[in-house]
Amino acid sequence: MKLKAASDLKQNGAVRVIFIEDKSIQELKCGIKNKNHGGIPVDALSYFNGDINEVALIPGRQNILLCGMGDASKLNPESIRNCGASVTAAAMDKKMNELAVVIPEIKNFTREQTLRYISEGMALANYRFDRYKTSDTKGEKPVEKIVFISSSKNAQSIIHRTEIITRNTFLCRDMINDTSDSINPVSFAESAAAISKKSGLKCTVLNREKIESKKMGLLLAVNRGSLIEPRVVKIEYRGDVENPKVIGVIGKGITFDSGGMNLKPSGSMETMRSDMSGAATVLCVMKSLAELKVKRNVTAVIPLTENMLSGNAYRPGDIYRSYKGLTVEIGNTDAEGRLILADAIAYMEKEVGPELIVDMATLTGACVVTFGETVAAYLSTDDKLASVIESASSDTGEKLWRLPFFEDYEDRMKSEIADLSNMSSEKNAGTIAGAVFLKKFVGKTPWLHLDIAGTAWYSKARGYRPKNATGYGLRLLLNMIENWK
Repeated sequence: MKLKAASDLKQNGAVRVIFIEDKSIQELKCGIKNKNHGGIPVDALSYFNGDINEVALIPGRQNILLCGMGDASKLNPESIRNCGASVTAAAMDKKMNELAVVIPEIKNFTREQTLRYISEGMALANYRFDRYKTSDTKGEKPVEKIVFISSSKNAQSIIHRTEIITRNTFLCRDMINDTSDSINPVSFAESAAAISKKSGLKCTVLNREKIESKKMGLLLAVNRGSLIEPRVVKIEYRGDVENPKVIGVIGKGITFDSGGMNLKPSGSMETMRSDMSGAATVLCVMKSLAELKVKRNVTAVIPLTENMLSGNAYRPGDIYRSYKGLTVEIGNTDAEGRLILADAIAYMEKEVGPELIVDMATLTGACVVTFGETVAAYLSTDDKLASVIESASSDTGEKLWRLPFFEDYEDRMKSEIADLSNMSSEKNAGTIAGAVFLKKFVGKTPWLHLDIAGTAWYSKARGYRPKNATGYGLRLLLNMIENWK
């Protein structure tokens, strides 16, 4: 897909896209015209009301695709993005190759904001994962070129940013959607190294021998049941070389989660190739930082393994020593994500020494039960960090909700025979319990844990996010990093 900004409508052969509010439709029907109407033939509007996300194709010498925006006073950034997504969905369904999008003027929004929201919604919706299709299907076809017609002086830079973010979101989705046979710890690490080299990032990969020398006992425990070796990927971006401060980000990389000895039942295992969503997102955030030349220093740590069942797999009741030195009793082998994150967090704090740490993980089913698929949960030890990510959420439309770290939860992760158990002694507040466990491995560094168990993978398409892998968190984390001070 190619994105472009232009200041006029000289796009021969392209379908013209016009966004219009319901009030303007009524004005047109009454013979009143204004600059947002864009030459819409009035006689074609008898069936079109301009309701939000309502789309209609008006055929003619130049085909026109109308998208209603409803009551303009009720629009917000996310609803504007979803209007853009509605246009893309219609264009994909009709197999349109090229669109010329007239950016409207919307009250309470600048031209730059409107261009950004529409371009993001349209571009992010223009996705399809068909890598394993052996023949063309009669289904949707992504649009090949979208030209955005805007009078904004910043149009080119806005579209350039949208193009980078979209390309990397699609890469993230592709990695998550792909099979665990294709994306495993070794191949992921190889891809990360190749992407880093191309993007000008420094990448270091720890193999099993190096992981053993670092004494990452929890990561090694989870890996015991797999025939494929674990990896730890460390990626460094230095966009502000004069500043010694570094932001640390961590992504959970379970490339397939069978549950281990506590085997997942049918219906719960089939999509567990997506348990590396945090890892894929963090990798693509690092790539985006480099391509956008963001003036920040960021180091990513990505622990990678499968969680498999075999005669050598780790067992409930086993005890393992972590990188930090704390011993952990295994209460449930399907609570493996917190184990590999615990080693990664302690490793990050000791060997990188960042000013803050953010980890992103598909950690708990309890998060999905609580918030469904549209909201992520987060917990943080630092109110400033929480405030920045809340602001990033508002700006990107990637929703989240803060959960508490009350002292009442602290004793739930105790073990009678080890320092900690990886399972709570109570069968409630599962998302909080997982974060409480991780908190034991954080020192004094400000830390935020983001549970994306619901938002990373959709059971159906919603707006500009497709069914299956969504790429949730890339824009959120990128925005947070850019605005951290």
